[in-house]
Amino acid sequence: MTMVDPGITPEQLLEQLGINDPKDLDIAAIAFHCGATVLYEPLTGCEANIIGYGDRAIITVNRDGLPGRQRFSAGHELGHWLRDRGQSAFRCTGKQLDSEWSANNPETRANRFASDLLLPQRLFAPLTKGRPIALETLRHMAATFNMSLTATAIKLVELGSYPAMLVYYEHSERKWFKRPRGVPETLWPLARLSPGTLTSHLLSDPYARDAEDDVRANHWFEHPNADRYYIHESCFRTGEDSAVAIIWWKEENQIIDLEEEEERNASRRSDEDW
Repeated sequence: MTMVDPGITPEQLLEQLGINDPKDLDIAAIAFHCGATVLYEPLTGCEANIIGYGDRAIITVNRDGLPGRQRFSAGHELGHWLRDRGQSAFRCTGKQLDSEWSANNPETRANRFASDLLLPQRLFAPLTKGRPIALETLRHMAATFNMSLTATAIKLVELGSYPAMLVYYEHSERKWFKRPRGVPETLWPLARLSPGTLTSHLLSDPYARDAEDDVRANHWFEHPNADRYYIHESCFRTGEDSAVAIIWWKEENQIIDLEEEEERNASRRSDEDW
């Protein structure tokens, strides 16, 4: 078996294997190519773990997890194998798979590796072109790539055709968010959920799994005149007290107005410098 360079990127790995279709993203086969065997066993306290020795590793994934979660967990552990080889064994919980997306640490890097491997841009982006940043598109893409909703939602916000933002909340407190290019940096989602958001209602209802509708932007952003605009909010539960919210500017008036305001401010500063 050919040794795989631990520094190989997910894109290079897929090119090396000649993978050009979502149906061919067989994580067990990809891991085996990299010297890791994926096993499915009952696990308690974690979703997956990895133990490596020399140039071989065993990745164990929770047999009772959902298929999308299992695939992402295996890809996450493969990321540890290629990026963190030689360190202690890793036991990764479901909370880490959902919440570790912003810090610079091994868990975040493993999440990003799994995302880029199993939701590759060159296969994902063409399938989202022109599609709404909404639950229907999210579910379709998650099913197409057989992946978890959280990982798919992040990719949809990053690669979709329209300006959108993703925010992750635990106990109604913002833990992290993704603001791709195209969304003004002056827009920061509230640190604590407003009662006017669908996500707040979702977390207060133990039986609700997801929700979607248009809401006023001031429920999400403390920004002048935010009450003049509407955004499309989609959200889904990731745990008993946690949820992901997707904010989509279906009508881009607020973003256009903010960009024009920034241009005016920049012009004013330039005039003052002279």
